[in-house]
Amino acid sequence: MKTTFAKNPFTIFYIVFGYIIVFSVWWAFLLYQKNETAFKERVEINAIYFQSNNPSVTYINSPEYHQLKEKYSRQKTMILLEGTVFIVLLIIGLLVVRRILVKEMQVTELQKNFLLSVSHELKSPLASIKLNLQTLNQRQVEKTISDKLMNNSILDIARLESLIDNILFASKMEATNSFMSKELINISEVTEMLVKKLQVNPKQINISGQIEQNVYLETDPTTFISAINNLLENAIKYSPEKTAITLGLQHTGNAISIKVADQGYGIAEDERERIFDKFYRVGSENTRKSKGTGLGLYIVKRFVDEHQGSINIQHNLPQGSIFTLLIPVEGD
Repeated sequence: MKTTFAKNPFTIFYIVFGYIIVFSVWWAFLLYQKNETAFKERVEINAIYFQSNNPSVTYINSPEYHQLKEKYSRQKTMILLEGTVFIVLLIIGLLVVRRILVKEMQVTELQKNFLLSVSHELKSPLASIKLNLQTLNQRQVEKTISDKLMNNSILDIARLESLIDNILFASKMEATNSFMSKELINISEVTEMLVKKLQVNPKQINISGQIEQNVYLETDPTTFISAINNLLENAIKYSPEKTAITLGLQHTGNAISIKVADQGYGIAEDERERIFDKFYRVGSENTRKSKGTGLGLYIVKRFVDEHQGSINIQHNLPQGSIFTLLIPVEGD
């Protein structure tokens, strides 16, 4: 029995669920039967009394009988209707409870995976930085090798900074309803800076920008940087080495379009809605080999929602994904 419960934690729930439904149906049946029995007994008693006073008239043809039968019919309808409504509401309530429990279990599992991922994400770059510094400290190495070790350490530090920023930013989003302090900024310049910054990456992926100049948006600079940085890092993370990523930024009409196209593994249709959930990571084998905490796209989605915008995901033939952010703005 313990093994069964471990495999399916809802076993007890299903047992209780079934018992309550059966008990409710049985209660309604007994109440219906009791009402019918009471009606028959009342008819027999009234018939004897009526017949003794009116021997020339049959009781079932009397107004008293029809009144009693009408009352019985109303009670029967009430029992059937109220019983049906009660059982339906009970089933709906139990299904809602089950849905909440499933969601809580999923959140717990995601949080557990998040903690494991964070532990790895923190240990791995720290161990790499420590090894690089020990090598530089204990040995005389050639300048090319020392430069490589220093560059690797800088990349690891940047990775740690990105991880910590995402965790702090996600916590800030959860703590306050409105986490953005908006001001008018030139997002073209900011986006070009991010593209240039991420050109240097371990996978040697080429990032090209098709950025319209002097596009302004009233937004929170930190939030905007975090959102675009996460989009690009996500594309790098899930793309093969030495491929290409394109970032486009354009102001058309009443919206700003930000498009990131990669040549990665792509996203299955059934996972496109969930990838923006906090801590969620795509479940394919390829992405499981990739580092991450499941916070990047969650931050992107919160940024877009704060601007009342939308996100669209398309296939990038022959392979990869295209993320398109549409941010509504006032027309010129």
